[in-house]
Amino acid sequence: MSDWMIFALFFISGICTFFVASRLAVFGDAVKEKTRASSAFMGAVIGIAISLPELTSSVTAIIIDSPDLAVGNLIGSNLFNIMGLAIFDVVYRRYQILTHATVESKLYGWLVILMTLIVIAGLTFTLPTHVFHVSYTSIAIVLLYFIGSKVINDRTEYQGRKVKRQNERYQHYSYKQVLARFILYAFLIMVIGSVLTVTAERISVITGIGASFIGAFLVAISTSLPDAVSVGTALKLRNFNLGISSLLGSNAFNLMILAITDFIYFRGNLLQESSPANMLTGITSIIFILLVIYSITRRKVKAWNYLIPSLLIIISYFVTTYLAFQMK
Repeated sequence: MSDWMIFALFFISGICTFFVASRLAVFGDAVKEKTRASSAFMGAVIGIAISLPELTSSVTAIIIDSPDLAVGNLIGSNLFNIMGLAIFDVVYRRYQILTHATVESKLYGWLVILMTLIVIAGLTFTLPTHVFHVSYTSIAIVLLYFIGSKVINDRTEYQGRKVKRQNERYQHYSYKQVLARFILYAFLIMVIGSVLTVTAERISVITGIGASFIGAFLVAISTSLPDAVSVGTALKLRNFNLGISSLLGSNAFNLMILAITDFIYFRGNLLQESSPANMLTGITSIIFILLVIYSITRRKVKAWNYLIPSLLIIISYFVTTYLAFQMK
């Protein structure tokens, strides 16, 4: 396949994510309505669904023996997700969307921070190598993800029973219809993620840019497009907490995917084999989420004061991109 076809296929796949992911968010909202699940719980479910491109991309990276691409993709996706949320916060600034988030969204933020700290520890220190071939870092991530998610979801279910019934927007669909469509679009998102990864890997070879930078930014941005579109669609529907919780749920599941890739990486310690540039991306993502949690915790403030954390996130993203490129 010629070089121009590789680039064309990459961009076409990226464009397709806008259409598929927007439908995924719509039918996720429909499933929430039909099941009477809370916004935070359904947001976490949507977060897992729209993380499927990252899963496909990282598994593909392991198959071609590129740990930098796998780790960079997942941590970089988390960084881009928060930057995307900051952009949406600026676009919808008159609603001050982060002040609409519930305590469950904030708890998902803290869960992501704890999981990222474990990843950074694995990148920084030479920890005991493995149980069989799986690192203790990955085992800790898996345990933290399931324990944290259960605690948050239990609390979400309790809060969810108190939510008043809203006007139904999807009366012309049955529960089976919306569920089938939600699953279909989730599957299509996964297929698109595979195409994006293969073409991005070829682009890294064609351009000569390092795999860590390609993973953390080119592949990460590509596979995060469903997250951005789904969150944007939820915000357009004025379902602010759904959008925020789905993004944070996606970030948590991305780190869970990192553990999954370690399970199938038999050539050594996945984190130890990856570039130190991923540490910079991980630390920056923690700072970004702390700024988001701060914005969630605040009461409504004046417009420009409110936007300061989001503007800092957007500016810092591009600074981090430059620094990571220098470390490639």
